[in-house]
Amino acid sequence: MYSNLTHAPSGISLLISRVTDEELEMNLGRMGLFIGDEITRLDEDVALQTVRVRGPKGEVVLGGGMGGKVVAHLDDGRMVPLLEMQPGEKGHVECVTAGGPLREGMEALGIRDDDPIELVRILPPMEFTALIKGRGRVRMAEGMAAKILGHIGEMECQFANAATGADFVVDKIIGGRRAKRAISSLQIEPGIIMRLESVEKASSFHLACKDRCVISSSEGLRIFLRHDQADSIVVSYDQPENGDTTE
Repeated sequence: MYSNLTHAPSGISLLISRVTDEELEMNLGRMGLFIGDEITRLDEDVALQTVRVRGPKGEVVLGGGMGGKVVAHLDDGRMVPLLEMQPGEKGHVECVTAGGPLREGMEALGIRDDDPIELVRILPPMEFTALIKGRGRVRMAEGMAAKILGHIGEMECQFANAATGADFVVDKIIGGRRAKRAISSLQIEPGIIMRLESVEKASSFHLACKDRCVISSSEGLRIFLRHDQADSIVVSYDQPENGDTTE
């Protein structure tokens, strides 16, 4: 039986039959996945944690949604999703599966294919409270703060790395349309001045597979895909005995 990956069952062997997105096919190839290879769609809750990494531009913060789109090739030869690296592990970026604006934003942070990378530490969910000059006070998660780029004096940084009490001038908002819309709803845009007031620990959260499609290769490499990417992967598989091919 054939279907796109989005509608394929989880927990059984799937064979990649076709990839209609050429860029995605190329990125999968970099990670060792080709037409005819076996994969499994995972049916589990996937915790997407925020991480601090060190790359060519120094230390940057990646929210779970951003980190989930990076596959690292470690110095010991293993390939793992960035979110499965351990603090202190080093390697290089094998592939960034993000597309369009988010890929450009990752490049602005120095996260590009073949760039060196080190996982510094895993961060607990945090909540940032900021005062926006002339517009009032707002709260945001660390993943949102990581997508706001600007400068404090001569120093360029993410708002997630801003110093408390310092004037932070917003230069750019990175991420996809949904992220930009959420940040815009807080009246945050290029040119405004923000001031970080406090950072506090927030409640833990999990992002379920219904919001992301997660696959595992035969070698155990987990890859996080958006559903539009999963739509472009056609797989074949044996019909489950109960005839149910939905999750």
